[in-house]
Amino acid sequence: MITFPLSLSADWQSTTQVTGLSNAEKEWLFEPHSLTAKLKSQSQRFAVKVLSEQKVDLSQSQQTLLSEQVSTVLNREVLLLCDDKPVVYAQSWLPISNNNTNNQLHNMGERPLGDVIFQDPALKRADIEIARFDDNHPLQSLVSELNLPNRSLLGRRSVFSLHNYQFLVCEVFLPGAYLYS
Repeated sequence: MITFPLSLSADWQSTTQVTGLSNAEKEWLFEPHSLTAKLKSQSQRFAVKVLSEQKVDLSQSQQTLLSEQVSTVLNREVLLLCDDKPVVYAQSWLPISNNNTNNQLHNMGERPLGDVIFQDPALKRADIEIARFDDNHPLQSLVSELNLPNRSLLGRRSVFSLHNYQFLVCEVFLPGAYLYS
């Protein structure tokens, strides 16, 4: 049984520090625009499956990343499916405060976050960071539960800012994702 939220602790590095990536890996990991749109362009059917949505306290490193005075967030974990196959595990940390109680990002349901945030011209994205998740990382429990082959995984994360609201999004490419081919 998997306990959510899954840990995404890793050695996160800026795109300039990461070495040994193939062109396909760079193309997907360094994608500056909507990953949702890119995945939709590669498949006939795109869907979001919500795994968990719960209030959690940010770790000290996550608070530092968000540079917010907020310590409680809505943690949302989803699978992005292309043609019914899970290709990306995504986790977002959406700060909760009295100012954003009606925040539309807190009520996404099975809608992709990317469909909403990339429509707003005010969206700003901090630098993308990349991490490798070895075959002993806690993420592998999800890989096993999905009956996917165990392999080292690549992920990316960024802090986004939308009208002075900062949130963190991490996407991990699952075995069989396009960037590994």
